Amino acid sequence: MPDDDAAAEVTADEDLPGAVGQPIIEGLPDGYTYGVTRHADIILQGAYSSRLNDLIASLDQFTISLDELRAGGGGRTKFVARFDQSLRDRRDTGVQVWGKQNITISKRLGFDDNLEEVARTRGHEIDMFGLGHLDDHLPGVAVEMEWNNKDPFYDRDLNNFSALHREGAIAAGVIVTRGPRLQELIGPVIRSKDGGLKYGQSSTHWDKLVPRVNLGGGGECPLLLVGIEPERVTGIELVVEVSQELAAAKERLDNWRDHYSDHREAQRDVRTLREAAKAKIPPVK
Repeated sequence: MPDDDAAAEVTADEDLPGAVGQPIIEGLPDGYTYGVTRHADIILQGAYSSRLNDLIASLDQFTISLDELRAGGGGRTKFVARFDQSLRDRRDTGVQVWGKQNITISKRLGFDDNLEEVARTRGHEIDMFGLGHLDDHLPGVAVEMEWNNKDPFYDRDLNNFSALHREGAIAAGVIVTRGPRLQELIGPVIRSKDGGLKYGQSSTHWDKLVPRVNLGGGGECPLLLVGIEPERVTGIELVVEVSQELAAAKERLDNWRDHYSDHREAQRDVRTLREAAKAKIPPVK
């Protein structure tokens, strides 16, 4: 993978099968940014409509509270676990069809019917795996939510999807992450308990995922990418307010001569404005 600066500049022709383009199907819930490769949306709608309907229902009911955004890390984030559970609760004619799964790939070699196992590989655990069909479980649909991990976690997911699709274990992979507008809004505002930015640029968000896919991440596995946007966050209005106040403070410092006779006076005043804005959204322990 390229370094962060190079990856951020990657663009691709959406007509290429492996490049991220816009979905064609209708009915995907509002409040998200979507991207697809290799007609993943059409494949899901046409051949795995029950699993797609499950995913749509879970996305449709999914919300995050501002307090959850501000909460400290450690363990499985509450709303990520809630999303997983919403899929786990889906039933197909009374049968549970979603859950965590490890898929093992076995290779056998020999003459005619005299075959011996020569290799066995256990894939990375899939957060939510949906059975393809009740009478034929594989290939299925793999779903991972990468909310706020280090961005190399995308490489792990995409490599896993590629290998499992190549072996016929999954028909499509789905990655849910922070959308570009949400990242732009909360990145400079939401802070961790140590005072640093909680949602940094090197963590998992849309603008770190798409370049990886455009560079071939995921191989030939059809992908549906879902970016969570501000409309899915209750109480986001306070973040918007603080963001506007921070922007106004920056503009005031950039044009300090319009307001102050001394630059140091401007710096002191703007520092006070910034601290007052940030104090409106302290981290939640």
